[in-house]
Amino acid sequence: MESKKPVMEIAIRKVKAGQENEFIAARSVFIGKLKEQSGVEKDWEFKSFFTMPEPDDTDVFVGMTRYESTDAMQAIANKLMQSPEAGAFFRTFDMKAFVALQSADSGNFKLEDHIKASNVLEVAVRSVQPGKEGEFDEKRNAFFDVIAQQAGYLFDQEFIDLQTGDRVVLIGWQSMEDFQKGVRALQTKPQMSDFFEILNVRAYQALTLSAD
Repeated sequence: MESKKPVMEIAIRKVKAGQENEFIAARSVFIGKLKEQSGVEKDWEFKSFFTMPEPDDTDVFVGMTRYESTDAMQAIANKLMQSPEAGAFFRTFDMKAFVALQSADSGNFKLEDHIKASNVLEVAVRSVQPGKEGEFDEKRNAFFDVIAQQAGYLFDQEFIDLQTGDRVVLIGWQSMEDFQKGVRALQTKPQMSDFFEILNVRAYQALTLSAD
């Protein structure tokens, strides 16, 4: 992956029980400090409303930050991660997944060109089971061809985690109703089971932009 290309950081954070108010307050302070840093292009905060296979027992929020480069991301992390603001924030949640991404197709994907406040966004972090790597593209394409046929489908974009090589996908839907109908329809399709049988899913959340 290219060090001078933009990189998208996604943090899936599960709020610790009883820490909801502390999380929101500490997040506001930390994200405010993050946005002040040179090299941050865009930042979003989403709230999860659905996961599989078991529901979350506390709130899950997903932060997405785009940096102008991996160098900028690393420099900002070095500056902020030891700060008292980071310490206060990180004490309020458990990290379900943390990935630093570039597009698998080498394109310059910008989330703001594809999604708005009324839309639903899915994020899935997954690895390919050992020995199944050669099947990924064919089975992914077959499954996502079916996804793209569903009413309300907006886009899908595949990424690679710079740290682990895991594959991460974002999928956009026009509305909550479209997402729910799509999920029901896809669960009956053989292309879904064929694709998922070669994957280890580390994290999955369905999201809307956070109002908190």
